[in-house]
Amino acid sequence: MTTNNPARHPVCRPEIATLLRRGHDALLAAMEDTPRVLQTGDNLIEMGEPHEFVHAIESGWFARTRTIVDGRRQTIVIFLPGELCGTKTIFLERQPDAIQALTPASTRRVHYKEVCALAARELSVALLISWQLAQDERHLHDWNVRLGRGSAEERIAALLLEFRNRIRQIGLASDQGYAFPMTQQQISDHVGLTTVHVNRVLRRFREQEMVSVQKGAVTFHDNLAALEALARPVQDILATD
Repeated sequence: MTTNNPARHPVCRPEIATLLRRGHDALLAAMEDTPRVLQTGDNLIEMGEPHEFVHAIESGWFARTRTIVDGRRQTIVIFLPGELCGTKTIFLERQPDAIQALTPASTRRVHYKEVCALAARELSVALLISWQLAQDERHLHDWNVRLGRGSAEERIAALLLEFRNRIRQIGLASDQGYAFPMTQQQISDHVGLTTVHVNRVLRRFREQEMVSVQKGAVTFHDNLAALEALARPVQDILATD
């Protein structure tokens, strides 16, 4: 399994890195051996329904989404291979959002009661869960700023660069780009814009030789520095390449 070990994260305090690594390994070891396989569009967690498991993503991309009664949908966060999802199951009987596979995917899972028992016995696991929740909060703060104050161009530039940085951590991105399975509709659901607006911004980025988003891939061009400068006002100040 490709893992996104939190102890390697650039903002992690060095003095807790060993504990986080130990908690990460202990939690993975407690997961069920047989992975659950999902197809594109399958829900790992249903919105508003009871759920009892924490999941580790082995392959594929997932989106945490919330759909309101008139059908409008907001994508709240994207989960990548090696990341945990459903952590709030430890605390909540029902999930307020759905977690849906954006691609063919697989996960392994552990019951929340076993996570609680592990955390009670091992400080490293308790710290790992706290770390995961802190990272979730940091991500939501970033997107609160982007959705509240960012322009369309800033939001989309920040999204593409955020994925670059996260995917680099798991060794699946290069300086030239990365595989990107999201459709323009899914991008629009995440950045709070219409698909027409998203298409217009991506075309402008391509014409200005910053980046292309086509055929399931993000490809960076010679003017990447302009894309980075565009995103900088709404980027996480702790983000690193």
